[in-house]
Amino acid sequence: MKKLLFVLAGLAFALTAAAQELRITHGPYLCDMSQDGVTVVWTTSRPALSWVEASPADSLAPAPPQLRYYQTVAGRKLAGRTLHAVRVRGLQPGTGYRYRIFSQEVQSWPDVNNVTYGKTVDADAARRRAYGFRTFPAAGSACSFLVLNDIHGKADYLTRLCKHVDFSELGFVAFNGDMSSSVESGEQLFKAYLDASAALFAAETPILFTRGNHETRGVFADSLGDYFPGQDGRFYGIYRYGDVCILLLDCGEDKPDDHAEYNGLADYDAYRTEECEWLKKAVRSEEFLTASARIVLLHIPPAAGAWHGSVHLNELFVPVLNEAGIDLMLCGHDHCYSFRPAGEQGTRFPVVVNDNRSYVRCDVADSLIRVRIVGPREKVLHTHEFPLKPQFQPEPESI
Repeated sequence: MKKLLFVLAGLAFALTAAAQELRITHGPYLCDMSQDGVTVVWTTSRPALSWVEASPADSLAPAPPQLRYYQTVAGRKLAGRTLHAVRVRGLQPGTGYRYRIFSQEVQSWPDVNNVTYGKTVDADAARRRAYGFRTFPAAGSACSFLVLNDIHGKADYLTRLCKHVDFSELGFVAFNGDMSSSVESGEQLFKAYLDASAALFAAETPILFTRGNHETRGVFADSLGDYFPGQDGRFYGIYRYGDVCILLLDCGEDKPDDHAEYNGLADYDAYRTEECEWLKKAVRSEEFLTASARIVLLHIPPAAGAWHGSVHLNELFVPVLNEAGIDLMLCGHDHCYSFRPAGEQGTRFPVVVNDNRSYVRCDVADSLIRVRIVGPREKVLHTHEFPLKPQFQPEPESI
């Protein structure tokens, strides 16, 4: 009996020690890709100092020390964290890179002059090859991407839906809202869709993230941006993939701010008004004005006579977008497919609303935007083709 107890105690100690060892627990995945950079995100089991080593894909030499990239704030490397979001900067447009991630345990940090480091782990060691990615190109009219929305934490379904997708053909994958039903913890985000996404594509094909109304909810919702670092910390932004301009817009909530469901925490009318002021400037930026194609991603479809969020988006955003030469808007939220041709319901651009059981494949080429709604077992459910509009020239601003 004593021998059995000794064995069990030894096993318990070994399991505890293993649980306490530094290891990479989730990721990596890529987000916020641009023509000259990308953010790499992963987590560790214990606090660590982390970095990325990156080099051109055609280089056989290991990355020299000057090509290590750290997560920094005002010149100081961040250590003592378990969530790591490292921006890899200064890259060349349209160029392939390979990268590795490293984390070194911070064992103790009792005062300003004493930091004790432990072991270093490398998520890529077992793979025997580095991860890879390609930055967005600076020019070129061709662009292919995938849009997912309203998965609501069904990671298994996400995996089955995308099982046969060749992600190497894509410049990025857009999450167009409600990938989870709420935001309760970092672990929940990984379980809901991030682990599945990293395994399918996101370690090498970047995510562009648009927030849905359900992602404004939950005790951890205020930390969502830590997992999807974006432009200036916002959930909306403008991206250029070659000559194609992608506008990511944030919808906020769907009900009035004083609705009981929000427990007095909602202030989305003011937020959308502030976002609209940004949008007015974005559609006059060089990034937008010089684009050959202009595509908007917005979770909630704007509409008159609908729920409050849709109506407010319709009142604020649509007048700006109607004057901006938008070629296509892609939405979700409704959990059913619909199509609004240009010129109907007050929008001068077509609106495609995806359901919650399909993905959207979008290909821009030959002065056309081709859209396919693809459901389970790779069944193509709907197709559209939209000719690109002439280059947008805004009216001069009144003085």
